[in-house]
Amino acid sequence: MAAAALRLSGWLAVNTLAAAGIVALVFFAIGSFSLPLTMAQLANLADRYVAASSARQGQFNHIIAYAFALAFVAVAFFRRASFTRALGVSDHE
Repeated sequence: MAAAALRLSGWLAVNTLAAAGIVALVFFAIGSFSLPLTMAQLANLADRYVAASSARQGQFNHIIAYAFALAFVAVAFFRRASFTRALGVSDHE
């Protein structure tokens, strides 16, 4: 039981890191795959975020949360075979 929980937590950690990487890749693409341009875009985004009303900030927070959730679900979908292995479920039993 403990081994399955450890494997499952590893599966969740890998999916979470992969989803964060996808979101970071999107921000990097917005910056034309250039680190200085990406940092400039993020600085612009941060300035606009701070200047926005709390309702707009909430909308942006929801957009980022939905994007992260979508990336997590997409990664989890493609890693579903490793999920069954992490739980110890086998088709041959």
